[in-house]
Amino acid sequence: MRQRLDLEGFPEVRSAVLRGRVTDESMRRFHLAATALPAYMENLGLDDIGPMFGSPLSANVLREVCLSNGTPGVLKLIGEPVVGEALALGAWTAAGVACVPLLDFGVSRWSPGVTHLLLGLVRGQPLAHADMAGATDAACRLLASAHLEPPSGVPSLDEALTPKLEAAIRVWRGAGIELPARVRTVVAELGGPSVLLHGDPVGMNMLEWEDRLTLMDPVGWRGPAEFDAGRWVARCLAVTPPTKLPDLTRTALLADPMLRPDALDECVGLELVMEVRHRLESPGVFLSVGADPVSFNENTALLVAAARSRLS
Repeated sequence: MRQRLDLEGFPEVRSAVLRGRVTDESMRRFHLAATALPAYMENLGLDDIGPMFGSPLSANVLREVCLSNGTPGVLKLIGEPVVGEALALGAWTAAGVACVPLLDFGVSRWSPGVTHLLLGLVRGQPLAHADMAGATDAACRLLASAHLEPPSGVPSLDEALTPKLEAAIRVWRGAGIELPARVRTVVAELGGPSVLLHGDPVGMNMLEWEDRLTLMDPVGWRGPAEFDAGRWVARCLAVTPPTKLPDLTRTALLADPMLRPDALDECVGLELVMEVRHRLESPGVFLSVGADPVSFNENTALLVAAARSRLS
């Protein structure tokens, strides 16, 4: 007999956490996924253990479960049809890449518009922002192992990144900051072989256990390998002084000798454009994960200059 799914108070508590921090559309997706949860638990034959909240800004539903064979797992419900994450995790699981294993996946199987991923439970805690810089060698080696032939159906980097880049451009212009000259053309100019990208490499999307890192929560894009490494390096600067940028870049290149130095610099610059946008819009998020409040504005100006120098 399946254990009863105890949802008392769950949607309301999670809604209270999300309200005011995410868009109305994200709230709608959360409620769609939360409403569908009982059907997926029943149809997948899962025993309920309890909620897992993940990122405080995530509108997804995460539930720790017990599989029919008695092993622990995680049910993830997303209130919209998406395939990139499942395609990436499926490819990595089959290839033996260190990732959260994908056990089952579907779109709209038991509820219209809901994507479900049934995952194996992996030991570890998300890597803290403050620890990202020190983990650059291990992270870039792991990302290199994940850069497989892209599965059919994975969106292209150019297609996926364009709306995010346009949003960043609007924020820069609204703040009266001069944009880098090649900000809109750099992705198309990167060239090189197209690989399966994680797309969102940041500490919270890597589990740390002892000396091992495990990939999770990819967005699943296809594009040049330098994008993942460049995004990681730039995101380290959320809490690491910009003066460390040359060292971080050098560490990434040593960790993955297949990376092209010029392309990596350009990808760092591209990500810095988006990081500056977030620093301008949501400084409190950066301060909450360990950014120095005294030098925050000065460091933001240094990141603007670094983006311009790489995309001139």
